[in-house]
Amino acid sequence: MVRGTALERAIHAKLMEATGAEVLQVLNESRMHNVPPKAETHFRVVVVSSRFEGATRLRRHRVVHSALAEELAGPVHALAIDALTPAEWRARGENRSLSPDCRGGARADAAD
Repeated sequence: MVRGTALERAIHAKLMEATGAEVLQVLNESRMHNVPPKAETHFRVVVVSSRFEGATRLRRHRVVHSALAEELAGPVHALAIDALTPAEWRARGENRSLSPDCRGGARADAAD
């Protein structure tokens, strides 16, 4: 069973169905942004699928966006996507990074 919140599990299930992913990570990066505690608005997904063989980056992203259309129209404000083939995943090795912390956007204290 996949752990996480109901939204994280829904994202995981939809991407598994759409891609047949061999590796699938759903990372809630909301804590790195200027949002309320326990927000579920900013996500990164890492999707590794042989179905991406021969597909452009744009086509891969369209597959992910299509699968998550409901979430992107509702609670998910931002989605970072790493859509890779198994060979691309192996080539990355340990050079896998998270998104950078948000600089605060329009927060009043960001002007410091």
